[in-house]
Amino acid sequence: RPLRWPLTAGAGRFSLRPPPGRSPPALTPTAMPSSKPRPDASSSADLPADALYEVLLRIPAKDLCRLRAVCPAWRALTHDPLFVAAHRSRHTTPLLAVAYQEDGNHNGVVISDLSGNVVKRIPNTDYEVVLMKVMNHAAGRIYDSIRVVRTRLDRICFNWVVRSRAFSVLNPATGATISLPVGLSEELEHELEGMIWRCRIESCAFGHVSSTGGYKALRVSSIDDRQVSEVITFDDTNHGCWRRKQDPPSSICTGRKVRCVVVDVVVYFLMDYNSTYNESGVMTIEPGSMASFNLETEEWGVLPGPEQVQRFVQENNAYNYSELEFRLSLAELDGCLVVVHNIHYKSMDLWFLTDFEKGTWVKRYSMPSHVARPYRYPFLMLDGGRIFFSGSNGRQGLFSVGEQGEEFVRSYDSRSDTYSDVLKLKDSRSISSYTGSLLSL
Repeated sequence: RPLRWPLTAGAGRFSLRPPPGRSPPALTPTAMPSSKPRPDASSSADLPADALYEVLLRIPAKDLCRLRAVCPAWRALTHDPLFVAAHRSRHTTPLLAVAYQEDGNHNGVVISDLSGNVVKRIPNTDYEVVLMKVMNHAAGRIYDSIRVVRTRLDRICFNWVVRSRAFSVLNPATGATISLPVGLSEELEHELEGMIWRCRIESCAFGHVSSTGGYKALRVSSIDDRQVSEVITFDDTNHGCWRRKQDPPSSICTGRKVRCVVVDVVVYFLMDYNSTYNESGVMTIEPGSMASFNLETEEWGVLPGPEQVQRFVQENNAYNYSELEFRLSLAELDGCLVVVHNIHYKSMDLWFLTDFEKGTWVKRYSMPSHVARPYRYPFLMLDGGRIFFSGSNGRQGLFSVGEQGEEFVRSYDSRSDTYSDVLKLKDSRSISSYTGSLLSL
């Protein structure tokens, strides 16, 4: 039950004073575990140290940052790594990390809360100048910009838009950035016999392996008509080298659309059923099926999608398999893998994987027509059914036409069936959920 008594100060001491006519509840001092940082008793007067710790632990991070000004002891406690970790385990609502670019060559990452308020701005100290020839126009000098990779981590992963081989990982708490190797694995270089230009990087996914405490990245590239994969292990101070892994099963979707997602330690890709169907005229891959890569075991697998999605074209003559592919995407919501079936201007169905071993899918949400618009991708869900989307009012891509601000983050409340604007973006694909604590920024 929250304490609603005023906080009073006097003679350098702070205490919780009950309203007139009410007696304070009895607080029985208990020994604080050694793993907890112990606040200075002189800063909390009659309130036992362990009780003060528990009270501060329940206060939202934004308010707690302001309470650091109360006294040095409170400031020291709320900066302690053990307290920050305990607070983050109780307050799990993430922040948003988006890329920004100003005045051509100034770019970086902005961290904001879910109301769009900027919490921290982290400029990128490096920038890339690229000579680029677009179609029939003369070569021009442009400044490359960064794009945030969609993740749900306490790190922010990004790469350059034009020089897309260069991936980096930022720790917002320390400001440290490490750059992953641009080159290929030794095995792949040997396989290509020096002709590395034949290898085109298509996708890179990042995850945290809790069993080791480290991070891994999976990189998928194409060589002629086949796809290859590589893995790298890294932490805040160093990284290894890319290691060649087995090829993905069949063909997987790695384009700009949201067809790849990381849930826990598994990377999921929608499989490209339509290309094989167009080539052979035979449906060898069921629509909505996924290829999975376990970052812990570093092995590929295949996961069937929802049966209703597989049968959708057969049961709806107005649609074909190419249209279905355009309407499918993946998301991680509430810790689950979700297949998003966006039947444009009709409904948006969210299929949750509830049992991986049995391949059980449950349609938890079917959102109405005003939500089911093209280029709308859910990426975050809060308790109570509030869902956050990134999206665009028009085409996305290098040659898209439109004013800045047409791409956005919006939240949808399924209980009241209402939309709310959160952020305007330059690139709605350049956004991630930051799970680190506001107290550490």
